[in-house]
Amino acid sequence: MNSVLSYLAAARRSEESELENLARTCDLVLATSELVHHLQQERGSSNLFLASGGRRFAELRAQCMASSDQAVLQLDAWLERRETRDGMSGGARFYTRVAIALQALAGLPEIRRGVTALALTPAQASEQYSQLVATLLALVFEAADVAIDPAISRLLIALFHLMQGKESAGRERATGAAAFAAGRIGEADVQAIEYLIEMQENSFRHFVAFCDELGAEWRALQSLLPLSSLERLRRKLLSGLGRPLDSALADEWYTCCSARMDELHRVENHLAGLLQGLCRQRIEQLQRDSADQQQRLSELRESLPLPPQAAFAAGIGGPVAAAGDGIGPHLTQAVVDMLQSQSQRLQSLTDELATVRANLEERKLIERAKGILMATQGLDEAAAYRLLRQNAMNQNRRLADVAEALLGVAGLLPAPTGLER
Repeated sequence: MNSVLSYLAAARRSEESELENLARTCDLVLATSELVHHLQQERGSSNLFLASGGRRFAELRAQCMASSDQAVLQLDAWLERRETRDGMSGGARFYTRVAIALQALAGLPEIRRGVTALALTPAQASEQYSQLVATLLALVFEAADVAIDPAISRLLIALFHLMQGKESAGRERATGAAAFAAGRIGEADVQAIEYLIEMQENSFRHFVAFCDELGAEWRALQSLLPLSSLERLRRKLLSGLGRPLDSALADEWYTCCSARMDELHRVENHLAGLLQGLCRQRIEQLQRDSADQQQRLSELRESLPLPPQAAFAAGIGGPVAAAGDGIGPHLTQAVVDMLQSQSQRLQSLTDELATVRANLEERKLIERAKGILMATQGLDEAAAYRLLRQNAMNQNRRLADVAEALLGVAGLLPAPTGLER
């Protein structure tokens, strides 16, 4: 019975340790959110700089790069903390994601040199920045996928969708900024912007679904954002195919999109604060439950006629000795009740967590299916998504189901001419 009690206590300690690791992971997510925001600003200003042939926006770009550098330093300092290295949630999978993100960040100076030398087109620079941001967003996705608490996992999923929607908004800002600054827009950019608008709507819809706590604040935010100005500028962009765009609108476009993204970033920070508070609340609740459990066991022990050792030493039979290891039947039943309660609680958490993670599993299917289409059919991201969506509509099936079916026959898809399988 003493072994039972020790392992029951060990289970509580393990759960508390996992929650503390998850809290550190959430801290990393917050630092990552800050860095992503500044890299998004740097991407937009770099596109303006490139599209103007380096004649404009150099000062704005320099300010954005300085902010990014500061965010990188803060992230590095956080990662160097001993408690960070000692434990974060997710184990090998999450640490691998951190390593991949750090490797991608090491390539930032090379991207900047290409922009400064005007050796990249706006589209190329935007793609390189977007790939870097994608590795950072993958950290947030992984954190949500490995979280061991369903309530925390829900908020992490909500934050991921919010950040993903904001990233689509940032890519739209960069694409539109380059088009306005250059005074023209191509068909590929029109399709990209239409795709990015749809991705924003999808991401923000998922965000609201997973974060009831911010529903009212989100609706209030919509009334404050410069959406009417954004829609007006979007119409000018999307109807500008084949005719000149007013390059003077580049500043207005960038300012309008940036104001919206700044507000979205404030929501990110608020949500990250909720995450940190929930982690602390869960840890404190678990500590209180453990203390209550120990107190209850102590009280039950004290209620016995004699301490168990004394009872055995005296050779007293009856209920105490009959327990077999010096623990009375009331204490034994209390331990059984605790075991059953903890088992039921953990099973309930597991079931709820599986339900919460279903959204992430669907996203994995869709992203993998898009990747297959891009690799085998020579499509870009927007075209791959449109093809999946069109097939889902034609078959009256869910997008995730179509993606899963595609993955099942991925090995049979032919490679496009000139591309390796």
